Amino acid sequence: MSKCTLYIAMSEGGFIAGENDNIDFLNDYMVEGEDYGYGEFINAVGSIIVGRRTYDKAKSMDFPYHEDKRVFVATRNSKDSALENLMFYSGDLAQLVAKLMLENDGHIYCDGGADVAKKMISEGLIDEIILSVVPLTLGGGTELFHKGAVPVGLKLDNTKEIESGLIQKRNLL
Repeated sequence: MSKCTLYIAMSEGGFIAGENDNIDFLNDYMVEGEDYGYGEFINAVGSIIVGRRTYDKAKSMDFPYHEDKRVFVATRNSKDSALENLMFYSGDLAQLVAKLMLENDGHIYCDGGADVAKKMISEGLIDEIILSVVPLTLGGGTELFHKGAVPVGLKLDNTKEIESGLIQKRNLL
């Protein structure tokens, strides 16, 4: 059975990006040979839902954005894509998740950003959160959760401390 997972990193203060969408704070935690379980996770994924700003940020870094997966970029303004596996989606996220669950071609990965993640959590569309907490504090930026506080309804399933100092928490909703 498919599930929908938010897999995301944030600072100790709850920011997924610094000022001006800067994610350089993650660089010190990109350790060669350590993928934090991402390889196994992404192999089980069939579809990705990502916000437009997050998608644009990944593309601006010349990141080949999951060309082997179906990617749905949540946006207010739909547009056509030249790529068969890339859709700019302006419809209802609950309907999209329900459709993808029925198709059962693998798990659904919510890649953020904050607006998409918050909306999907509030609508009960996320089954699991894998949250990598970077042990540093940013002075501002884009919050994942209001004032960095993880919502009360999240249960901590397990915590894994990585040698780099990063702490990965798996939460089941």
